[in-house]
Amino acid sequence: MAVLNVTRDYEDVYLQDPEEHPEAPRYRVRFDDASIDAMLAKIGDALDRARGLERRAAEASTDEERAEVARVTAHLQRRVIVAVIGPEGYDDVLRLVGDGEPADPETHVVQLGEVFAQLMDLVSRRASSEKLREYSLHAYREGERARKVADMRGRQGMRAVAGGKKGRRK
Repeated sequence: MAVLNVTRDYEDVYLQDPEEHPEAPRYRVRFDDASIDAMLAKIGDALDRARGLERRAAEASTDEERAEVARVTAHLQRRVIVAVIGPEGYDDVLRLVGDGEPADPETHVVQLGEVFAQLMDLVSRRASSEKLREYSLHAYREGERARKVADMRGRQGMRAVAGGKKGRRK
């Protein structure tokens, strides 16, 4: 006998245990191909930006620099949370973290990071390996293209400094 493990194209997500908190809202996260593609595009962009942010966080030495890192981190966390459970879900997360009042995301980066990590785990478990590979390849190609453009801009800028306007193409 064989029992197939067939999964639904959605998963219900709760911010609190629905048995203990029957009033807890439910967020239905869709995992059909189109929904996964849209989520991976939004999430992938945020994760690409987060990689650069790690370096900035390590180098931040002033309160202003640390505040800027917290602001950008909160923004990236918001993008991912909204991509998965929607803007209402994000607002509910802030109210839950703030014990009924909307919490300031920039001062609750750790708590939002926990939600962020759990949602990323959910997406990575449910997105097929093929979809993840496809997205990774696309992100790699986009990254290569962006690096080439940045290199070209960097060389043009250096030529302009070294030789004035003569070396630049129009």
